[in-house]
Amino acid sequence: MTGNRVASAIILTTMLVLTSFAISPASAEDATECCISTDFDLFLIGESADGSLTPFQGDLDQEYSVLVTPSIGGEVNIGSWDVIWGIDGSYPEHGWTFTMPYKVEGAVGVTINSTLDIKIGGSIYSGDAGIAPYLTGEGDLQITVNVETGEIRDGDLVELSLSVRSLLFSSPGEDAGLRFLWGSEDSISKVSTKFPLLEITAKDASVKGRLIYFPIVINSGFDDRMWSGSSGGLSVQNNELSERPIATRLDSGVEVTFVWEAPEDAQSGTYSIRFHLEPQSGLEVSMSRTHEITIGEDTDGTGGWYPASEPLRSGGSDLEIDLDVKFDGDSMGRVVTISFDGAMSQWMRWGLDNIGNDSLDSNSWWRNLQTYSDSVPSVEKNNGRVDDSELLALTAHLTGSGSDLRSFISNGLSIEIESLVGVNPVDLGPTEITLDMGGTRAFNAEIIIITIDTSSIVELGSRQPLVENFIRNPGNDYWQKVNLDVEIKTTMLAGLGAVSAEEIDYSHRRWIFMEMITVDIDELDPELEYRIEFLPTANMAFSPLISAMISVFALCAAIGMGLLMTRKRASVPSLLTVVTLGGLAFIIYVLGMPMQIVLGIVGSSILLVFPVALVSPRSDPSNHPRKIRGPTIQCPACDSINPVESDIRPLRFECEGCDAILRIEE
Repeated sequence: MTGNRVASAIILTTMLVLTSFAISPASAEDATECCISTDFDLFLIGESADGSLTPFQGDLDQEYSVLVTPSIGGEVNIGSWDVIWGIDGSYPEHGWTFTMPYKVEGAVGVTINSTLDIKIGGSIYSGDAGIAPYLTGEGDLQITVNVETGEIRDGDLVELSLSVRSLLFSSPGEDAGLRFLWGSEDSISKVSTKFPLLEITAKDASVKGRLIYFPIVINSGFDDRMWSGSSGGLSVQNNELSERPIATRLDSGVEVTFVWEAPEDAQSGTYSIRFHLEPQSGLEVSMSRTHEITIGEDTDGTGGWYPASEPLRSGGSDLEIDLDVKFDGDSMGRVVTISFDGAMSQWMRWGLDNIGNDSLDSNSWWRNLQTYSDSVPSVEKNNGRVDDSELLALTAHLTGSGSDLRSFISNGLSIEIESLVGVNPVDLGPTEITLDMGGTRAFNAEIIIITIDTSSIVELGSRQPLVENFIRNPGNDYWQKVNLDVEIKTTMLAGLGAVSAEEIDYSHRRWIFMEMITVDIDELDPELEYRIEFLPTANMAFSPLISAMISVFALCAAIGMGLLMTRKRASVPSLLTVVTLGGLAFIIYVLGMPMQIVLGIVGSSILLVFPVALVSPRSDPSNHPRKIRGPTIQCPACDSINPVESDIRPLRFECEGCDAILRIEE
């Protein structure tokens, strides 16, 4: 009996253990790569007095330098660079290698003593480049600092300070000096570390039918920059997802949610994911996890996944601007079409669905629509889609005032509206705004089209901007790809005048019934400073139709004058001159060059007819024989036969052949 009791107890215990495992879901624990010391570089950017450290190679956009001259004695502080660390962790004993480019100017070389101080929280470590190294030409100053094992806390300061002393120049000139450089791709200064950079947490997957959502939490001291300033992605069963994820800011960092649509033949079971992040070249941080997924279920019972907080606008969106302009001489009508997708589309769809949401951050632009909360039925709020009432609320807000339109385009979409409409939105005429959500109203990254149909008065004689760089704060990484399509057309009685452009290519054409400028650029650089403007005039002579009529009339007059003046001379040179200048004027007219040049060339054709006709050779009457009726007389000078057309005697007339004066007495 005792043996049976023992056996029963063992069986019961085993069953309880197995039961406890059975009721624990396979994905109940979040997989985390936390506080692991990673080999990476911190780059030096900013001024030497208040420089910063960044792990993002994309921040290297401006070069800075400090020049040390022989006249400076004692210890010279080259600069200090720091960063507030955002996570807790430990770091091992490691040699941090500091690298900074230098150039020796006006001397053969220089011997220096250099010191690098590294401050991590309350700990300070120092190192030097060795015993008085000799630097020549240009190269990299390298200093290795041995950093001992320690702990880093959220909010601790990591600071680098570089100083040099005892500079001894070899064969120095008047402009001798040692220049240190940093901050750009051409002059990369960095410190190579082994330090806790970030935490990655793969949360439980959310299943909505055949759509599976994989949330990844990235915690670092760089907020959402750790995602937007890096490249990365997620693969399911070793297949990389091509759809852009949904990013939302958290207090501790950023949450990036990837969406995977399971194939029709996919079955429920265990699926493995791999997330990878590349903050800089040569550094990839990755983690893997498996999920138990039941295809077809609704995890939350809401019928669709939805972010709890406002999505980030950074992370990559494609922007296309289509500008259609009509100019009639007094006003310009503009149809501005703004098309975008990606993270910006997610942000706008979420914001429209959260009109009246009291939990919105104080910095959220969507708080501007709180007054429209009552116009949106409660059943349509936060329902995962954009409803007509929400679109109507935004449209009413934008058309209500030019300042509200400017706020949304500038602060919301990060686009300078003045660069597209040519004037302050407050000065616009009647404006119609249309919002097109594309093929679906659901929360996604599909394309959104905003159309602004407006007009403005044109001040003749003053330069009018057609388009200029419209990306506001390009460093925020909102727009990944920008396309620009511009077209302006005039009436037959309105000309564009002188057109000027900076850093942008355009096509300018002039026809009889209109004048037009077109711009078509794919993948426009968001940081490019460009501008196109024109100078309209009230002078009707510069309009396409009137200028063409003047040109044709002047050329016809030039041809007529040429024929008249060359009755007894060769007319080909005069006609050739007029035709050549007329052809040149036509080419310049069509190519849209200044009308003053066109009319100047046409006018010169009239003036040139006179000297060309005078120097043209005389015609040889023998080459043009004609039947002469009546009495004739032969010129004794050239033997030309001249008709005698009068009975008056004496008679004096000019010889047709040599212009000699002939006299008939009887």
